[in-house]
Amino acid sequence: MKKIVFASALPIVLVIMGGCALNTIEQCPNKPELEAKIAKARKGVQKHEWGHVIVGRVVLDGDGEVRYVRSQMEILPEGYFAGPTRDLVRPVGFRMHQYAPYDLQLKGMKKDQERDLVDVGTIHMKPLSKEELVSLKAQVELEEGGDVSEAKIELSVRNGPVNTPSNGTEPRRYWPDPIEIPVQEDGLAQADGFSPIDYWCSVTAPGYLKKGFAVKFTPGETLDLETITLEKPKQIELAYIVSKEPPFNMDNLKTVRIPSGARWKAVDDIYGWDLEFKQEKGSVLMTYSYAPCYLWDMGDGQIDQYVNIDVSGPAQKLRNDP
Repeated sequence: MKKIVFASALPIVLVIMGGCALNTIEQCPNKPELEAKIAKARKGVQKHEWGHVIVGRVVLDGDGEVRYVRSQMEILPEGYFAGPTRDLVRPVGFRMHQYAPYDLQLKGMKKDQERDLVDVGTIHMKPLSKEELVSLKAQVELEEGGDVSEAKIELSVRNGPVNTPSNGTEPRRYWPDPIEIPVQEDGLAQADGFSPIDYWCSVTAPGYLKKGFAVKFTPGETLDLETITLEKPKQIELAYIVSKEPPFNMDNLKTVRIPSGARWKAVDDIYGWDLEFKQEKGSVLMTYSYAPCYLWDMGDGQIDQYVNIDVSGPAQKLRNDP
């Protein structure tokens, strides 16, 4: 990705705050909801057998819905939050569109031993001025010459630093609408007003495969995504037989047509999917995600050649894998 550099710069400020003697809980207008989050966080710490519980409040010093602040834990009404951290060393990130990034430093904060939590107090996020916000540009092309003006680019704020026992984040109920960038008839897309933080970028057009990728804005620079080409999905014909164990019965052979970009599962009683068909530059890649699905390449051939396949070798390898 090419970047156009300007003279201005915006540093990311890391703020250290002291403990607040549990004032956050006392001041919360909805204590039961906050205390329920604290109890949930404690269970998470107990499950992983390490970690700490933090509680606090985030305030926007400008316009916006505070529940849309992106962090590792859900932000409750009026900005209150509670959640587990893996340690008191790494920061906890807070991100908001058109606001300066905020990384909460936990070093030096004191834990209340009686309540077994750390009150980080109230943190304030600062809105950015027009001069501090940054821009984006891109050129969109459609395979086979489709109407590029029907394409659109959408961006959503990503998390900052995550510090949790599981390295994951808590599900949230409130999501802001993505920032939509229209595409002109010549394929050019431009927009201003982005924070110098990470966003998730999604490029779509009717009848074309979606592209999604992370982008990082830098202070004082216009992010140039250059040319983004969307492809027409290829059609895959999949022949398969489901059996608890070999041999496989050809009478149970089924076929299905799947467009690339789709996910598929052989039976409906599993969570997730068995296979995902990704397409990039005209090539289709077959991948799997959720166990108990595993793939073995049997080589070229017809499906009837493998109905009596001996799976003891692959099964033994699976058992021996760490």
